[in-house]
Amino acid sequence: MAREDIKPIYSNTYKRKRKFNWKKWLFVLLILVAIGSGIAGWHLWRVHQTQTLQQYPIRGISVSQQDGFVDFEGVKKAGMSFAYLRSTSGTTYFDDNFTANYDRIQGAELKIGVYMMFSFSKSAKEQVKYFEEKVGHKVGNLPIAVQVAYYGDYANNPPNKAKQGKQLRELTRELANYYATPCVIWTTPTIAKQMITPYLSDSRQWLVVKDLTALRKRKIDSQTEFVQYSDGADLKVDGQKTSFTTSVFTGKKQTWREIE
Repeated sequence: MAREDIKPIYSNTYKRKRKFNWKKWLFVLLILVAIGSGIAGWHLWRVHQTQTLQQYPIRGISVSQQDGFVDFEGVKKAGMSFAYLRSTSGTTYFDDNFTANYDRIQGAELKIGVYMMFSFSKSAKEQVKYFEEKVGHKVGNLPIAVQVAYYGDYANNPPNKAKQGKQLRELTRELANYYATPCVIWTTPTIAKQMITPYLSDSRQWLVVKDLTALRKRKIDSQTEFVQYSDGADLKVDGQKTSFTTSVFTGKKQTWREIE
């Protein structure tokens, strides 16, 4: 075999390595574009969040026994203005931490609210009586909140709206008369439309939205005094990130200042 017919065994390998792999680089480029878009979207979302919070600077949290020990002074330092404490549900449930939370929050310079969970299976009078027995006069200085949500099987089989609307009307009137303070109904826009507005047309409302973006787009009417925008917002309390259900007060600042 002539010398000129002999080729180095690495010559073709070297040429193959030098060949431009456009599919590989296109894939890398698409990944980089996706990451860039994600970062830009996240930044835009944060800007919208910040802008909305600037519109509603009066913010607060809702607390139940599931939150464990809460440092209310730390919550105040984190920028919150109020806290709602869970009390009763129906006629058998009383939050284990309610009394301790209520006593400890007194020195935190937070406005205080109390909320109860509405039961579809108990009468209005029974629920009010239980609330009065367990809570007494520890109702704070904010409107008593009545949380209405489809729990358990009611999510798939909602209760009779007319019956429950009338029960709610009776319950809120009983509470308002006994405590000489207004009530606010805390629920979703859907439940409010179906069960609250037709039977309590003049009720104060606390609406639940998905996030601050939804709050930014939503038109807030005069009946809506609070809006819950997160069920797990992170607050930095004493250097630790802690998640709370978080809401904003949407009323006028003057109204807020007049609350004792």
